Amino acid sequence: MAISFDTIINDTHSGSLTISQNILELYQELLNECAAGNEKPEDCYKSIQDVSKTILKIQPNMALLRYCSNLFLMYFKRILKAENEKQVVLRAASDKLSEIRKELEHNIEHIAGIGAKLVAASNNVMTISSSTVVNQILLRAHSLKKRFHVYSLKSHPPDEGVHTAEFLLKENIKTTLIADAEMGLFMPQMNFVLIGADRVFEDGFVNKAGTLPLLVTAKHFNVPVYLAFDTWKILLKQDKAIKFLERENSEIYNNKKHKLHVQNFYFESIPLNLVQKVICEDGVFETGEFINWYLKG
Repeated sequence: MAISFDTIINDTHSGSLTISQNILELYQELLNECAAGNEKPEDCYKSIQDVSKTILKIQPNMALLRYCSNLFLMYFKRILKAENEKQVVLRAASDKLSEIRKELEHNIEHIAGIGAKLVAASNNVMTISSSTVVNQILLRAHSLKKRFHVYSLKSHPPDEGVHTAEFLLKENIKTTLIADAEMGLFMPQMNFVLIGADRVFEDGFVNKAGTLPLLVTAKHFNVPVYLAFDTWKILLKQDKAIKFLERENSEIYNNKKHKLHVQNFYFESIPLNLVQKVICEDGVFETGEFINWYLKG
């Protein structure tokens, strides 16, 4: 079934990896339409470029989405300048998309294998929001016959933590859904906190709003925090400023009788010094070590 652009831009529950994979799938569909019709490759490039600009305005801090789109568009532009025949250009562009998607899947599989080693039997693990890489780590650990308990914060709004809990439960992973305000109540029972990121920069990362109080709470109870992500999500502030967009206020308060001022932001910045270990496709690092190797020029 073809994926629509509207479905992607209205997706408030999936992690950045899933949204990036869906965008790459949409790019492939646009290439297929061009191959089957009278559209020129240059026009197809422009259509894909327009899609990329639109989605990045809506998701300005999804570094993985930006990286994958830019990588593909730079290649597409280069082969257009070679002035090859239409089908040759489109086939080369399609091959590049396939290459990016395979490398992305390989990285996530590798991170899952590395991260699963940190999960022990009988562990209690707390997470927030919806992270594909976090889910894959937990799935891999479960496949290794490790029996643990995940506590998923509801992540309100828009409650994507509910989707995480339902997904894990469907995979027969013991899961408890808790309110965001209850993180301190359950934290003393946790062995560690496992989270993902939309973007990583010089001294911090961007993730779902609520991650900062979660990590401060973990620090108070001496519970370690593990941050898992693909290094394609690194986007330094010196290269692109961090920008947060306000979301639909009715998710917070929907009584039109009162002129109550409401604000709703989905994301926030979190200092990396609240994280003990970084899990990426290259291995597990102490946070300071990762900063020195990956985030300093």
